[in-house]
Formats: sequence, C-alpha cells, structure tokens
Amino acid sequence: MSDTNSIRSNLDKLQMSDTFSLILFALYKIRDVDEYSTLSELAYILDKNSLLSLCEYFGGLTIKIPTIQELEDLVNSLLLYEYIDIEHMSFEEAIKKIGLESYETRSARKNYNELSKILEKYSLV
Repeated sequence: MSDTNSIRSNLDKLQMSDTFSLILFALYKIRDVDEYSTLSELAYILDKNSLLSLCEYFGGLTIKIPTIQELEDLVNSLLLYEYIDIEHMSFEEAIKKIGLESYETRSARKNYNELSKILEKYSLV
C-alpha cells in the first residue's frame, strides 16, 4: 500500500492547478476502466485532502452516489418517522407539516414504512 503522506507531499510540489483532474483523467485513459470516466470531475468538487481520503477509504471499490432527490426522500422519511412515531401525529398531519404534495404521498408512505422496519430492527435512533 502506498504511503499517503508521501503522495500528499509530492503533490504539494506540483504547480498545476488542474493536477488532480489530469491525474484522474490519465488514470481513466491508462486503465481503460469505464467507471473511472468521470473521476476527473472530483478534482473540482473535493479539496486535495478530501480527494486523497476518498481514495484511501474507498480505493478499489465501485460506489454509486445517491441523487439529491434520493437524499431528500430519505430526509422526508426520517421526518415522517419523527412526527408519527415520536410526536404521535397522524400520517396526514405529518405530510402536511413536511409540505409534501399529494403526488409525493404514495412514495413517502412507502419510504416511511421501509425506514420504520429498518429502525425497528436495528434501533438506529
């Protein structure tokens, strides 16, 4: 395994502002791995230490990043859980308090039910 501190030190010496992007793009081209095709964009989202930490912790793994909508749906499910199971509101009151539209209700109920099963089984909260 490479010494992360040595890599960090060597990268500090480079003067190119897009060094990380170039490195990740070159990695994609050299390795010809389709999953590497968008890695170079990470250089514009993460700072150097975050990028290296990401590689250090998740190197070699293929992960799928959730969409903002998926995260929002889960936050709404957690809010439903809090309002219904902790504050003892009705489902309809909780939906109204969160501000969900009627077309979002079915999906919200499904996610809430699934989350409730998980929380009951694993006692995460």
